[in-house]
Amino acid sequence: MKSSLIVLLIFLFTSFLFSQETILSNFDLDSDGWSVNGGILYYQSSDGNPGGFIEFEDNQDGAGVFISPNKFLGDLRLYDQGTLKFDLKNTYDNGQDSLYGYGNVRISSSNSYADKNVVPLGYISEWTSFSIPMTAGDWGLTESGWDSLLADVIEISIQMDAQWNYYDRVGLDNFSINPNSTDIEPGLFDGIVSSYQLNQNYPNPFNPSTKISWQSPIGSWQTLKVYDVLGNEVATLVNEYKPAGSYEIEFDASGLTSGIYFYQLKVGSFVETKKMILLR
Repeated sequence: MKSSLIVLLIFLFTSFLFSQETILSNFDLDSDGWSVNGGILYYQSSDGNPGGFIEFEDNQDGAGVFISPNKFLGDLRLYDQGTLKFDLKNTYDNGQDSLYGYGNVRISSSNSYADKNVVPLGYISEWTSFSIPMTAGDWGLTESGWDSLLADVIEISIQMDAQWNYYDRVGLDNFSINPNSTDIEPGLFDGIVSSYQLNQNYPNPFNPSTKISWQSPIGSWQTLKVYDVLGNEVATLVNEYKPAGSYEIEFDASGLTSGIYFYQLKVGSFVETKKMILLR
């Protein structure tokens, strides 16, 4: 009886933890309901980080912003102590100086708001990832003020006007609000992944197919690609957001010639490459 109660408590505890899913816009299919104020919104189907992204063009006075869709609004108190993340890139330089406030994120409720900016003042020529802790201190509020704000979020905006004057352009990709995962002690429960790992494919050598497995301790955008010995990409096996966990995929090389190939996993800042041999 006692052991059954413990199992039940563990089940309820883990169910509560993992019921908080990441809210994500990766823009791989469309603009995902985002809108704009003070500029023009363009959807670009490629050249994002990776895949598609949304682009802001400044065409009027005043600072322009992107405005998030409804899925990021409402009661966000379960995301307290989590993180807000996004990727930025300046896509067109109008030749003017940088505009203070570029990248500023504002969370608004019906009776208050909070601003936070972690983007440096300057031109961002490559896709760059930014992260803001979802904590009262980081947003300059008291605990009670932060709780009240998160209880009734009616708008989240991010300033995209990067330069003085008109017609500069900025791209936004992978905007997400992520639940707190630091409360889960690594190894506390069997099956919880606590480290990154890319395993050797099996079988190896292979003909014509082989299996590749890996694991990630965090939910993140993941890519798994195959390259030939010259560094040419020959296959993309995974290119999507995946929760923390262990995964396996089968690689069919029927259309490739015998030889040495490399497969590379990217999860956030983690990158690992392994060699495999296709032997006809």
